[in-house]
Amino acid sequence: MTSPLIRYPDTTLVLPPVYCGSIRYYAAMAMYGAVTIDTQRRFNKRAKECHRCTIEGANGVQRLTVPLEKPTEWHSTRVCDVKVSSHGDWWHVHWGAIFSAYGRTPFFEYYADDLMPAFSGDIDSLVELDAAIDRFCRNALGINPREVTLDDATSTLPQMRDVEYYQIWASRYGFTPGLSVLDLIFNMGPEAPLVLKAMQP
Repeated sequence: MTSPLIRYPDTTLVLPPVYCGSIRYYAAMAMYGAVTIDTQRRFNKRAKECHRCTIEGANGVQRLTVPLEKPTEWHSTRVCDVKVSSHGDWWHVHWGAIFSAYGRTPFFEYYADDLMPAFSGDIDSLVELDAAIDRFCRNALGINPREVTLDDATSTLPQMRDVEYYQIWASRYGFTPGLSVLDLIFNMGPEAPLVLKAMQP
């Protein structure tokens, strides 16, 4: 069954791999009938989205960063070759932060068991880590674009509008845009796709 969120069924969107990607990222993905995740691109140290995400908890906005193994030389390293470091048992820290931020949201218990395996510490490839979380997010949001090769891709990321939705910490901080899609999933559950639809230009 074709998703009602798709506006361009015959167009492919090129996306970078992301760690617990933003709501805007998935709102854009939902518009297209096909997607390719460009894991062959060179790793850009300044572009942190492949190993950093933003959530919001009791103490406000929090950025979670996955530590990476330092390659021989960054400038020629592709994203698919980047390895995750085990430094500081980061996966325990990140899962603890996610639980602290969203453990009392309406849908955390419903989704948590499906997401938790990605934070086992058993994944040493950054691309594989991002892909594991991406699969969870797509399933939770009902997004299922076709996967195609980069050679067949024809589109780039469109601009999305911010749309307010229920956030558990809004009474303390007001609405916070630009968070990880985990914020939307845990707060809105099955209604999350309606927010993605409203964000489309």
